[in-house]
Amino acid sequence: MPAGRPFSMESLMRGARLYQEQCAQCHGPDAQGHPDWQNPQVTAAPPLNGTGNEWKRTKAELLNAILNGVTRDGVPVMPAWKGRLTQQEAEDVIAWFQALWPVDVYEKWHKANADAPTAPRS
Repeated sequence: MPAGRPFSMESLMRGARLYQEQCAQCHGPDAQGHPDWQNPQVTAAPPLNGTGNEWKRTKAELLNAILNGVTRDGVPVMPAWKGRLTQQEAEDVIAWFQALWPVDVYEKWHKANADAPTAPRS
């Protein structure tokens, strides 16, 4: 586990299992995302391993995306997992993919989000 990150081993293990069961099909087994994720003509899952833009989102935004889904121009591009994942399970998934982030990326995210709310929108 990367130093300086507040993740328990239990949370990381649950997150890894849930990620592989629920997220890897679209985001890739190593959270690398779909190769065409930056192409605006393609609806493709972005990387979650710190190489894309997800690190620019607050924890509340990440939770909201997981629990409530994502739409682009009113069209669903990621399913909502509310009812299939609890908020704690979504937090475990976030902990797992954040553990993949390079130290400098996680530190930037943590500093930028120190005072940000952590609850998703209902």
